[in-house]
Amino acid sequence: MSDGKKGFKYCIFLHSGSYDRVYQAISISTVVLAMGGEVQIFCSYGGLLRMVKGRTDEVIVEGEPEPFKAEIEKNLNRGTLDHISDLLETAHRFGGFHIYACTASMAVLNIARNELIDLVDASMGLVSFLELVKEADKVLYI
Repeated sequence: MSDGKKGFKYCIFLHSGSYDRVYQAISISTVVLAMGGEVQIFCSYGGLLRMVKGRTDEVIVEGEPEPFKAEIEKNLNRGTLDHISDLLETAHRFGGFHIYACTASMAVLNIARNELIDLVDASMGLVSFLELVKEADKVLYI
């Protein structure tokens, strides 16, 4: 950062695949990146399914009434809500944005590395990600 301060790091455990929660995780990431920080996201289970090619923008909402899903779809169609794939591209352009796929979740869900979107930097186990968490200033679980 230009003011001489050490950059700050966020680590996000993205467990949920619900559209609103993934959207929130990427929105937070974009703000952190715009402020000069770094973000590392560990995708497991539902969050990992979002990173499968062709599934990133599916409107899946967990634990909310059906009208909430309809509202998301309406706003996507109107262009007042961004697609998750667009948010991911925006975050990636900032630099300092890293997405990791949980290897255990990949095994459980039978997902091969080549099935994941190109923005996924690597696959790793929980122990490896926890090493990254040690250096984080903030840790979020979404």
